[in-house]
Amino acid sequence: MAIPLPLRLLSRVGNNFEVIDCREPHSPGHEIDHFDIITYTWGKKQDPYNCGIPGVKWNVELAEQKLEDIKRLMIKDDIQYLWVDCICLAQDDEREMSAEIPKMYQYYKTARKCYILMDMDEVWDPQDVVDNLKFIDHILANMGGASLASEAFLTEKLTNILSQWATTNWKFPMDYSTVRSAAIDMGVLNCYSTCINRVRSLFSNPYFTRVWTFQEMLLGKNITMYGVNEKQISCIGELNTWMDLATDSKDKAYKLHAWIMTSRVLRTASVNAILRILDEDCLILNALQIQVRGISSARTDIINGGPSWWYENHKGVCNIFSAISIAPRECEKRRDIFRGLLGVFSGLFTAEEVEKDLNGDDIEKISYAFFKQLSMKTGLAWTKLAISSGERGECDWIPVVANHNNPMTTDCFAAVANLGRLKPKGLAKAFAVTGLLGTPKKYMRITLNKSDRIFQFIYRGCNAGKKVKTGVFSTEKIPVNDQPQDVAGDETGRILVQCATMLGSIMDPGGDVVRYRKTLLQKLQPHWDISDPNAKPTGWEDRCVSGTGWENPHPHDFRVHNRSMNFRMGAITDCGSRLENESTEKISCEVRVNCGCVIIAPFSLIFEAITAVEGCSLGGTSATLEEDRIVLRDGLGLVQVGDIGKAFNLVAYGGNTDSHRAYSSSCRSTRIHKSVVPKLWWPTGRALVREEFTHGITDSMRDYGYVQTGGSGNLLICRNRPLGQYKIIGVCVDERVENKGGERTVTIR
Repeated sequence: MAIPLPLRLLSRVGNNFEVIDCREPHSPGHEIDHFDIITYTWGKKQDPYNCGIPGVKWNVELAEQKLEDIKRLMIKDDIQYLWVDCICLAQDDEREMSAEIPKMYQYYKTARKCYILMDMDEVWDPQDVVDNLKFIDHILANMGGASLASEAFLTEKLTNILSQWATTNWKFPMDYSTVRSAAIDMGVLNCYSTCINRVRSLFSNPYFTRVWTFQEMLLGKNITMYGVNEKQISCIGELNTWMDLATDSKDKAYKLHAWIMTSRVLRTASVNAILRILDEDCLILNALQIQVRGISSARTDIINGGPSWWYENHKGVCNIFSAISIAPRECEKRRDIFRGLLGVFSGLFTAEEVEKDLNGDDIEKISYAFFKQLSMKTGLAWTKLAISSGERGECDWIPVVANHNNPMTTDCFAAVANLGRLKPKGLAKAFAVTGLLGTPKKYMRITLNKSDRIFQFIYRGCNAGKKVKTGVFSTEKIPVNDQPQDVAGDETGRILVQCATMLGSIMDPGGDVVRYRKTLLQKLQPHWDISDPNAKPTGWEDRCVSGTGWENPHPHDFRVHNRSMNFRMGAITDCGSRLENESTEKISCEVRVNCGCVIIAPFSLIFEAITAVEGCSLGGTSATLEEDRIVLRDGLGLVQVGDIGKAFNLVAYGGNTDSHRAYSSSCRSTRIHKSVVPKLWWPTGRALVREEFTHGITDSMRDYGYVQTGGSGNLLICRNRPLGQYKIIGVCVDERVENKGGERTVTIR
């Protein structure tokens, strides 16, 4: 039985290669009973050149070495026919590309086998990692955390293996002599760290940062991975094996941590430093496990559901968007952010619709067409947690993905959610809580600006430079600390805790500031260079300020409005937060509170600060697993890279938005050594809206509400008159806002 073939295939006879056109009447296409397919990254783009392969009548831009590597793979695994996009599709023929892109599901599912080809400096056998992790498991189960291997009733073979690991290339990220002083078996730590590094390194490969490879990884079957470099090309196992290793690595990190903890009543500084590294490993591996579970779940949905899997599987659709955005991916052409998913959503667009609606560089137009088509085909209104809304006359609930000149990534798919059923004329039917009590009043403004890469935190309290009461008739000037201070690497932890304390006192003044800052810093996951392990102890979020006035500051004595600081933390290399990536790392936020306080800090820090407030609808974790699918909760996508230069406002429905002003006045008028008790309730029922949003005296008939999106957060909605239609106007910060209407069905335009 003939199988459906792509337009062209790369054929090999011995060491000779040719691209055959399967449509030609005299081509061998009618005799082909199988073909394989490959997924890879193109490498550094080259000027178009003639690749010299017969049958390729256009110039290609693929790195010449990558094309040679593909040939090496075909020879290595005796592949006769292989579909290779760069030489089997005329990349400069828009009509052909528009026709072929929607067929990716068919091509990958028809292929006998899918190969992943990855550039690797060092090629590993995954079975070695499997065996070594199993070895660690056995040691942890049969030897105490403070035992000597030679006296732990292990076999001579196991003792020798531990000894070899203790003396081989040292990979644990701490000085050898320091670890030795901790009296923890060196072989266990080095074996563990070597395995973990290899698993993390593989999933950090550029292959896992591209849009097209995401789709190909989901669609491929019998996926076998090959690693290649100048010296060798070797099979490194199956994709499923490596995804299992991500989960197994997390398991070993937690077990090793417990193994060390349970064997000691008291812990030395060296032991605590090792535990701190394991704590960080647990966070990183937890994020990695969620990422691979999202991919695995997507593959299951697609395999079980067939080409039309997405028509009825709304949970699976949400998982696709979460899986592709949890580690933001890029592509060469901006439009391919959406075109690169047309194989996953097979049948979503016809060739004619691709050419008409998904061409060009107008991302706002392309994204609107994509989400509208997805909604029409599924009968569900697909939106996202975003402070954006268009005035299009229909389907205003479709999120706006703004045009901009920055790198385009899959951040635009973060927190895509099913709003409800799609009705005629582009209306959506959704369950919503309505009748919010109070009116929205602005009290804080956030502006996005371009910045350099350095991690800088500037805070100027509204009272800085003014006078504070010191006696019945005496005052003194409040100092202004606005000169930038460069922070040494070993002091970075302490300064970060201080910055988080300031943010908590402004963003969540009525909450527990110690809980807040710990939550914020754990979500941010900052990494910085230190010269001594004691500079970043276990539980550094508390320990770095222990014994100082910052340890547990009482909100009535802290007087945040009288403080100021300007720190440059050059030792910070990156942050584990998803809110920091290539798109956001050069964005800073300027926060202005209505009392006059000003904060300037990196994008990731400010928006994690918003999600860390007590009762936030964005949840306390970056992502969770529900029925093995991902639900993102961290707020990435609230604003977009294209919003640079624009401003957003925090509004509150409850409490008193003048409370910051009143409290700052009390911080000046109350004697220095007396407590300052707030006289007004702090803002509650908080939400984030665009700067142009207003609510005046003529808007008394408005009704506000919110739609719960199933875990990602709550969308703020509004209608201007009774019996009118609601419109999305922002995102709720607080999960619950006082209301009188309860939950009911509403129509959203």
